[in-house]
Amino acid sequence: MTYRIGILFMVLIILLGGCQADKDETSTNPSEIDKEDLPDVHAFEDEFTRKFLQSTEETEEGFYLFVSGTGNYKMDFPAEGVIGQRAYSIRKKGYEKFPIHIKDETGSEIRVNYYSDDTKALLKDDLHAFKKRLGYEGDFKKVKKNDRTLYYAHYEDDVFRTYAGYILNERGTGGIEVIYNIDCQDERKAICEKNKKNDKERAMKWMESVQFINENEGEDRE
Repeated sequence: MTYRIGILFMVLIILLGGCQADKDETSTNPSEIDKEDLPDVHAFEDEFTRKFLQSTEETEEGFYLFVSGTGNYKMDFPAEGVIGQRAYSIRKKGYEKFPIHIKDETGSEIRVNYYSDDTKALLKDDLHAFKKRLGYEGDFKKVKKNDRTLYYAHYEDDVFRTYAGYILNERGTGGIEVIYNIDCQDERKAICEKNKKNDKERAMKWMESVQFINENEGEDRE
């Protein structure tokens, strides 16, 4: 009997080991995958940017899951995007600021500013301050989600086509400013005009992907 129990125990260990091996082989966590097996895109090629990416599985075509260094929000991250490490700034969980340089033919750039102490009571002042930094005098349109509200605007000049948004946490505190600049000058002018409709859809979908990670709440995507 003891001999049989020992055999069964060994078989169990082998099976569990095999399951673990299968799990490791199918892992989508970038930190658990050899560099040569990562997606062949700039976001994973850049070591600093890769630290923020949570999976090699796309959230949408051309995007991967990013989680903030503060742990307070997440968003879709462009496959050809690279975070400017020198310009990256963070203060514990209270503040984060960084640019994302898009390494494709558009020469686009995204800027993200996160403030943990923004609230509904401060919304009017925060939107006014955001407008001043943008140099924008128009109104913001609004998209209401279950746990957040996006205030956004679109404008352009001879240099950039800009999509700007402010996302307010409706279930806690926190606000995020995002600025999506598309280069429309010189040799990129024709590309900019050609992509105008797609740029708007892409920018809006990206801004709507920004979500807060509120304590004691699920991680379901909308």
